[in-house]
Amino acid sequence: MNEPSNLNTQMSIDLKKYRIRVHKESLHLIGDPEYIQFLVNIDSRQVAIRAVEKEQVNLQTHRVDQTRMESDYSLEIYSRPFIERLCKEFNCLGEGNSYRLTGTAIQSERIAVFSLDSLQKIDI
Repeated sequence: MNEPSNLNTQMSIDLKKYRIRVHKESLHLIGDPEYIQFLVNIDSRQVAIRAVEKEQVNLQTHRVDQTRMESDYSLEIYSRPFIERLCKEFNCLGEGNSYRLTGTAIQSERIAVFSLDSLQKIDI
């Protein structure tokens, strides 16, 4: 049976706590990496999560703690500079709000791509 190579996935951005929440399912879809890297394409208004096998300080990788992933539903990364930069570049994020982004995991490339056009405000 053939597995689909592109699958829908989600992540969320919390501007109040400067937190990015990567859903556990998203990490599974890109191969349960040891590290991830966030990529931003300003022109196409996209944010991506790329699987990385080893830490690369100059590429600002984030470690995925697999022991925490067994019980939690998501990986939380706190990065005020990254969130502030997103807000500056994409003037569509309201201060103090939380948003959900829908994207596509491309398993063959071990990457999940999220369009900022898919932003949905989360009411808490």
